[in-house]
Amino acid sequence: MNILYISSKKRWGGVVSWMVKTAIGLSAKGHKVTILSHPRSMLNKNLPEGIKLIPKKLGPTFNPATIIYLIKLINYLKIDLIVTNIDKEIGIGGLAAKFCGIPNVRRVGREDDFNSRLRTKLTHKFLVTRCIVPCKYVIGASIKRASWLKEDEFTVIHNGRNPYQADPDAAASLRSKWNILPGEKVIGMTCQLTKVKHTDHLINTFRNISSKFPEWKLVISGEGPEKSRLEGLVNELGLNKQVIFAGFSIDPLLSAASYDIAISVSKIEGFPNTIVEYFAAGKPVISTDVGGVREIIKDHFNGILIPFADTDALQRSLEELITHPKLREELASEALETLKKSFTEDMMINKLEKFFLDCK
Repeated sequence: MNILYISSKKRWGGVVSWMVKTAIGLSAKGHKVTILSHPRSMLNKNLPEGIKLIPKKLGPTFNPATIIYLIKLINYLKIDLIVTNIDKEIGIGGLAAKFCGIPNVRRVGREDDFNSRLRTKLTHKFLVTRCIVPCKYVIGASIKRASWLKEDEFTVIHNGRNPYQADPDAAASLRSKWNILPGEKVIGMTCQLTKVKHTDHLINTFRNISSKFPEWKLVISGEGPEKSRLEGLVNELGLNKQVIFAGFSIDPLLSAASYDIAISVSKIEGFPNTIVEYFAAGKPVISTDVGGVREIIKDHFNGILIPFADTDALQRSLEELITHPKLREELASEALETLKKSFTEDMMINKLEKFFLDCK
């Protein structure tokens, strides 16, 4: 198959990560995958090898010049199917696909991709062939937001990663870059630094335990508009030497493998890549019980679930893992086994390939 992914996003988020992983995986199975991406996107700046990328700004929704460009591109590359995500991509890519008589598959990351606006309803109804979602939760939550949606237009393909064993030297080098000394431990979180991730909850909680457990440091891997505010909070709390802002991670699995405890404190999630990455690296995980997280984490079996914004529960869970290394080992072992049984990247790619072939 010849597949075209269309992404207008500048930031690196869950859908962009999914596009990259699946593009690599489908290419390895003999398909030709091209990604059309915003020229100033994080994807363009951190393009993995082996991906064919076309830098192109879409412009406004229903931009006729871009629609004509895409029609020509689809015909030139003999594209069999396109994949879009947000309204702008659907409006432009969906119309081009319609003119060319090929499917437009919408990859939905979270329920807030939908709303009750008439334009959203019409473009989705007439320009989207099928939808892929990363977990069952997103289906129900999307229908609650937009009652005109039908359950049978969604197909669940969970995010996946293959088990990951980090090169010890690479992990040691990364921890050294973070100024982690021998004998010190890392509480780590990988995320976009946006309001919805509520990284400040973790920072404030870490402040409460840092003096009790001085050998533990907090590493935050990611970039985003909240970074300056969060750095100010760390400075205000006097945690500059204990909290490290590691920046955007080009290898999130290596980052995950370099943590001793992995965290997610987000308010809104679909089926977070970070949790799957933590599991792939075999790490004990604490996560807020939001979105589709329960579809991978079973509390105190392969991870720990806490209510969103319950910083007392977060502190209790952190102290429980810090003081019980055996529990960390047990949760990490079960996390890796859960991944191997149900959430590998190979499983994801195989299901996606079958889905795309069925859409033709």
